[in-house]
Amino acid sequence: MKKHRNKLILAAFALQILMLLGIVGAVYAVSLNGRTAVVEMTGYDPYDALRGRYLHLRNPDSDIPLEPGSVERYEALPWDNNDVYVILETDPDSGLERFSYATLDRPGRDVAYLKCASGYLRTYDNDPRIYIYPRIEEYYLNEAQAAQLDRAVTWDTKIRLSLKLWHGLYVVDGMEIDGVRY
Repeated sequence: MKKHRNKLILAAFALQILMLLGIVGAVYAVSLNGRTAVVEMTGYDPYDALRGRYLHLRNPDSDIPLEPGSVERYEALPWDNNDVYVILETDPDSGLERFSYATLDRPGRDVAYLKCASGYLRTYDNDPRIYIYPRIEEYYLNEAQAAQLDRAVTWDTKIRLSLKLWHGLYVVDGMEIDGVRY
């Protein structure tokens, strides 16, 4: 009985280590194989005694059009699985990426896209639009950087967030605030 219990404890420990290695491996795979995209955000620097210093980011393009003909399919999705693929397009003037539209079908490999959670769907004048949650709302800072950014970041501060994209997954690669890279 004791041998069996020891094997179960060892298996549970090994499973936790393997899961952690899988997550770290996925982040490194996205970082190494991903394509770089720079998006512009706005935000502010709150302080939370329990969670530490972070930037609360908001994307001004969070209300985007849904691909034509996808309204019925979107409404048929289960409430707990409302992920959409958000296509990014490059602005020719600034070179920054912006959210173009959302689709329910996974795009091809040559298209830059994010897999995002979506919120409500609204249709006015046959223009279906959805609200997306790109899951990059909070960017945690190093304590050395947090003191410097505490008063510098306000709601109207333009923040450029550098992302690595790979098959809809993304990792924050860096951040630029007022021309200074962090």
